[in-house]
Amino acid sequence: MAQQASTRPVFPPEIAPYIDVGAYLLDSRAPAATFYLDKLLAGKELIILTRSDQADPKTTSKWKRLFKDGGFPCVAVDALSGEGLSFVLDYLARLLHKKIRLAERRGIQSATLRVAALGVPNVGKSTFLNQLIGRSRFKTGNRPGITRGQQWVRLFDDVEVLDTPGILRDPTGLKRRRPYWMLLNLMPYDHRLREETVELLIDKLGERGLSRLAKYYKQPGIKGADQDWLAVLELVGASRGFRTSNDDGVDRAARTVFKDFQEGRFGRISLEEPGSAQITSPFFPRQE
Repeated sequence: MAQQASTRPVFPPEIAPYIDVGAYLLDSRAPAATFYLDKLLAGKELIILTRSDQADPKTTSKWKRLFKDGGFPCVAVDALSGEGLSFVLDYLARLLHKKIRLAERRGIQSATLRVAALGVPNVGKSTFLNQLIGRSRFKTGNRPGITRGQQWVRLFDDVEVLDTPGILRDPTGLKRRRPYWMLLNLMPYDHRLREETVELLIDKLGERGLSRLAKYYKQPGIKGADQDWLAVLELVGASRGFRTSNDDGVDRAARTVFKDFQEGRFGRISLEEPGSAQITSPFFPRQE
């Protein structure tokens, strides 16, 4: 069953005043579909675009500029290679320095910077945090729901992070976002969405991406952005030696092509472009 939107808080509201940074992790391939801000952390946001190695770099640069113009510091990271991590570390170091100086003026001997890591399921929060501290402290896995509850972990001597479970919000935009979530493996597979999700993939791949897909599966019959979704899955199934004459076969082919997309088999593909993809949050852009 697909995970539904939730309005439950991901951390106790009473601790919000003690959190210094709300680190929001969005998928670089679909920042609008994975966008979420918590009003309790207004003014403390840091936007982190994950899996930047799988998105079109020019499109990612446009998203970074959009967020910065909207009043939010933003960085694109690849947690596996480490790209972008130095920016995050420098950013936290600057904030910690300011907090220490303020504490000293108040006669406080020590200060701790507290960070909340927030985002939709399986967006890469735990992988990012493990890479940030240089060792495995957080549970990771290639499926939604690995992080079951809140967990405070000390990143460094004077920096603590609250890793939160992934959450899907925005009930009004849920229907529009679900195919994006399933394509990016941010929610469990739902066969009711397979047609819409395959059509989304075909549309976003474009001629060049479909050419790579056809080459990868050794199926030259896959071509053209008007390609029928079921015909594509039939050819994918044929390339892997199974038939798609029933629902189970169609599902298997859909899962196969989604997984290969998620692993970057068809190149660096962005699913959303700034301007055409609407951010529905009432907190964006930042209101001064």
